Amino acid sequence: MKKAKEEVPAPTAPFWLTTFSDMVTLLMVFFILILSFSTIELEKFKGAMSSMQGALGVLPELGSARRTVQFSEDVSKEMAEKQEEIVEQMKSLETMIESEGLQESINVTYDASGIHISMGDQVLFDLGKATIKPEALHILSNMSSIIKRDFKEIYVEGHTDNIPIRTKQFPSNWELSTARALSVVRYLHDVEQIDAAHLAAVGHGEYRPLEPNTTPENRAKNRRVEIFIRW
Repeated sequence: MKKAKEEVPAPTAPFWLTTFSDMVTLLMVFFILILSFSTIELEKFKGAMSSMQGALGVLPELGSARRTVQFSEDVSKEMAEKQEEIVEQMKSLETMIESEGLQESINVTYDASGIHISMGDQVLFDLGKATIKPEALHILSNMSSIIKRDFKEIYVEGHTDNIPIRTKQFPSNWELSTARALSVVRYLHDVEQIDAAHLAAVGHGEYRPLEPNTTPENRAKNRRVEIFIRW
């Protein structure tokens, strides 16, 4: 007797769909791996950008004279001890700032890249001038007690708002901001005897604002002198 032919069940889906689903699964695993690696690199990128911003003088906006400690975990023991000593020294500077009611005009922060001091221009200069006011010299003198330590570099950067200035002495905001930065550098060198090899003066004019120059309050924040002291 002839054996009955077994019936093959009809496929529930096209054969190509099996291969396609395998490919989609592999692609999903591939993109998950890419995402996991990119997340790790993003954290490294954020850390690198933070240090670069400090080196370029991009500082937080003016506020209170608060301390922000964000030291790197991989610094040497000697450097960590040095940083902690400076943190203690900064307290006297902050006390002076608070006692004179300058919390809204001077902002002090420090992290793994160094110390950042941002001062509103009205603290050091009269409007449209680049000569340090006599009553502001003691502020720079207090800062110098910290700056005189063994630092690699000290950058002084001048910034203005976008209101143009056209005088014989200052044809533009670039000249004004540079002259102000240079006045601070000359004081640090000539009076406080800080080695000129570690000092630099830079004028950015109106081109690196903290805030849009749309209100008097924002323009006041943008008129500033920033001192970056690199470890």
